[in-house]
Amino acid sequence: MKQPRSGPVLAFALVLGGLMLPGTTAAQTPALPIPVAADAAREKISVVVTPGITRTRQLPTAALRALRKTMVAGTDLPDADLRALADRGDGLAALKYLHRLTARGAAPSDIAFYGTVAVRTGRIVALPATLAALRQLDPATEPSDRKTAYLAMLLPHAWAGNTLALDGVIDLNGADRLFGPLSEATRQRLLDTGRTIADGRVVLRLALALWQIPDRSAADDAHLIAYLIEARAAPDLGMRTVATNLLATLEAGSVKTAAAE
Repeated sequence: MKQPRSGPVLAFALVLGGLMLPGTTAAQTPALPIPVAADAAREKISVVVTPGITRTRQLPTAALRALRKTMVAGTDLPDADLRALADRGDGLAALKYLHRLTARGAAPSDIAFYGTVAVRTGRIVALPATLAALRQLDPATEPSDRKTAYLAMLLPHAWAGNTLALDGVIDLNGADRLFGPLSEATRQRLLDTGRTIADGRVVLRLALALWQIPDRSAADDAHLIAYLIEARAAPDLGMRTVATNLLATLEAGSVKTAAAE
């Protein structure tokens, strides 16, 4: 039996019919949001990927140790000093520097990099700004060592069940996207993690990522249908409604959906 179509959720589903915004590429197309709020507690799940600098004596020079003592005492350091500490892995310095970079609208690559330093040391408050910057990066020009750092920060948070990180992994993997095509191993890990959370968000997000591709392959369509069928059984009515409406749109567009019957 079809689920009732609520106004805002139905409008969201109908907007997807255009697949891509006119004149955009896959890399430029903005990620589509899930029309249902995530569990706020899951957005705060934090993982210490690397402890970074936790004691002043870990720093290699007297000058750096003096800078850190000054910072910990509450004194505002110049940008160059914060950056010097952050480059050594000091998460607190990275967080302070991130706040300055975002306030002045600095280059997304620098925001993403120093945000990554902060997040990987357990400062999860930096993740939203970091992800926003990551979504602005040009895959063709972003340095490979920074891409490696981003992924090394993001994946542990995603596999721990942080929904912001899971969304980021889905949004940033794909052809012409920051981390390149989604590997089968990562796709399966996303599905396994999403099924553990059991709220339907991961499969719907994966479906929406495929929905935005204008020249989907037969394999893409098979995955898309499978994701929507799974999302149709989600506990949230809004997710079920979106999945149901999108499956109906696929049927209307003559995409074979025998598996959906």
